[in-house]
Amino acid sequence: MLNWIKFLGTAGGRVVVFRQLRHSGGIWLNLEGINIMIDPGPGSLVRIFENNLDPQDIDIFVLSHRHLDHSADINSVVESSTQSTKVKKDLLIAPKDAVEGDDPVFLKYLRKGIKKIVHTDENLHLEYKNIQIKAHIKHKHRGADTYGLSFESENKKVVYVPCGRFFEDMLYAYPKEADIMIFNTTFVKPKPAIDHLSAEDVKKMLKHLKPKLAVLTHFSVHMLKENPEKVAKEVEKETGVKTISAKDGMKLSF
Repeated sequence: MLNWIKFLGTAGGRVVVFRQLRHSGGIWLNLEGINIMIDPGPGSLVRIFENNLDPQDIDIFVLSHRHLDHSADINSVVESSTQSTKVKKDLLIAPKDAVEGDDPVFLKYLRKGIKKIVHTDENLHLEYKNIQIKAHIKHKHRGADTYGLSFESENKKVVYVPCGRFFEDMLYAYPKEADIMIFNTTFVKPKPAIDHLSAEDVKKMLKHLKPKLAVLTHFSVHMLKENPEKVAKEVEKETGVKTISAKDGMKLSF
């Protein structure tokens, strides 16, 4: 079976997202025929239709964390997908602070449209039909519980590395030799005061984890000025891992 990923948006950082210098629609993953919507930021519902996809085909919704650039359209997409909760969808996976407590980003009235809501933690290992979804490590990201995730079938493994400041445990928490490893790469060089990954951090991870393909996304203004394609080539040259920069609307088949 042909698997694919559609990048509905590649924006990262408040300026790029909220000025829409790049789209912020998140990632649609089709793995073994199962449709997974990951981090539907602002405009995701519009981008889904622009890319000739149908929200009603989504099986699983995933939020890596509650920040609006990753979650602002979760309610719109779920409402559309479930036909205003009339047709229940199987699963939503998100950190507890995204769906519970005083300030959830997922509205309570929509919960009846989801058969099962699972709170992400480092012990998450969930089987859904013929795939497995795992959380690997809690990231250091201020203001939101944030978790790295993988989506695995018998033959394919996709790893998603969301926002957060690099720390050494990330080298050992994530699985090695994934088919595709997607990095939220906001900067070229580390900015110690800001909890986001840089291309230099990605290089460290790639040298250790050696996926078949690395994809950079979630770009700040700084990254756009430096040219993500150029940065990806530099990462590939130094690590030996094939690396590309995502573009809005880009589709990868694997």
